[in-house]
Amino acid sequence: MDQLSLVLLKASKGTTAQEINPTVLFDPSFPQQQNFIKDPAKLKLVSCTRRAGKSMTAALYMVYEALTNPGCNILAIGLTRESIKNIMWKDCLQFLNYKYKLKARPHLTDLSMTFPNGSIIRLTGVDADEKESTKLLGGKYRLVCIDEGSMYSIDLRNLVYGILKPAMTDPNAGGQRGTIAMMGTSSNFTRGLFYDVANGIEPGWSVHTWSAHDNPYIAKQWQEELDEIAEKRPLYMQTPQFKQWYLNQWVVDEDKLCYKFNEKKNTYVERPPLSGDGWTYVLGIDLGWEDDTAFVLTAFHANDPHLYVVDCYAQRFMTLPMVEAKIKDYMGNTEKSPARIIIDGAAKQSIETMRTRTLIPFEYADKLGKESFIELLNSDLIQEKIKIHKNCTPLISEMMSLVWQTEGDKVKLPKKEHPSLPNHLCDALLYNWRMCYHYHSEPKAKVIPLYSPEWYKKQSEEIWEREREMLEKAAGQSGDWPTEDVPRDFVW
Repeated sequence: MDQLSLVLLKASKGTTAQEINPTVLFDPSFPQQQNFIKDPAKLKLVSCTRRAGKSMTAALYMVYEALTNPGCNILAIGLTRESIKNIMWKDCLQFLNYKYKLKARPHLTDLSMTFPNGSIIRLTGVDADEKESTKLLGGKYRLVCIDEGSMYSIDLRNLVYGILKPAMTDPNAGGQRGTIAMMGTSSNFTRGLFYDVANGIEPGWSVHTWSAHDNPYIAKQWQEELDEIAEKRPLYMQTPQFKQWYLNQWVVDEDKLCYKFNEKKNTYVERPPLSGDGWTYVLGIDLGWEDDTAFVLTAFHANDPHLYVVDCYAQRFMTLPMVEAKIKDYMGNTEKSPARIIIDGAAKQSIETMRTRTLIPFEYADKLGKESFIELLNSDLIQEKIKIHKNCTPLISEMMSLVWQTEGDKVKLPKKEHPSLPNHLCDALLYNWRMCYHYHSEPKAKVIPLYSPEWYKKQSEEIWEREREMLEKAAGQSGDWPTEDVPRDFVW
């Protein structure tokens, strides 16, 4: 036990936890906090600006449940063990333990706090590795609070629905089902469970929102901060970070986007009417199981400098026969049959099995130097050389939300795509793009109508060129070449 824990524990002598009326934890000047805690929903979320009191709300919620449900287990989850300790341990839980003389025993080694009535609050981190989540299997919890819900790189759906939800029946809480509560602020990650719940896409959740203006302990300072920014840093108010942290708006920081896709410049509805025999189609495939198996079909033409994304498709849990059937669908289209099929070679045994029984001419994707080739593809996007059909919304959505991993507010080096965001269609496009040759295109020769003025002019120029060559040849043989230019007096 650390020195601060000992001091706080000694100071908490006197009133026992059983004598505390849990309602004293609630501040009547902060009704949003109390409404969230007393909401009977078993799945609930609070989405707030920074400094809105989310962490203290979670701490009050956990203490309230610990006091009113003797012997229950309560869990606070953060991105890492260190981050949840910094956020929740000293400034929230230990502060409340001291302020209300709860006589809870803090254990710094395992970041737990045991109450006199047998209830335990424990802190843990799960985002360092997917395996961290599996350590929670087998537990039974009255309440689980998930902090910074918009920032996880692991699969938050699996954590909530696959691991935690089955554990939410606490035998010490009257047989009632437990509650999962997520807290967070908007971020770059416009995909995933927190985003879907906060924006009304995911049903079954009770959503609460408020801002730092509603927090009576910080409202004045918050307004002073906003006034100072408006006066001294007005341009900062236009940045995605300001809109995320101060306004709780879901805005993607374009500087952190992996792909420089622009919806106005990089989409199309109809391809140009070029000769059909000049088109070449390429199919890119990224295999997955729990992740999507993704297909992207592109086309380029001998006389057009653009690469056109014609079609895309993505589906989870596709077996090998399902993948084969989808490829054959593409190959069976006589107008758009792919000349090349590029596939992710990570599952080589599966690919060779498909090749043996179907004779599909697979080519393995070149995956080296991924970051560098993303930047080269971005060059094509910026120059408007890549056009994506407007119906390819899954690919467009993926490109507009996939960001690089960050460390603080900076992109983490070496660059890697954020692991919590889907990239499967983007990968299929990248494999595909590396095998396309739209940059070798040449403009089609202009067809001059027979007997038109342009046709007569061209004939005249060709005849004069032949005459000039004959004069040069004759002069070369005789050694007598006129000092002045030969007059061009031939007229058609």
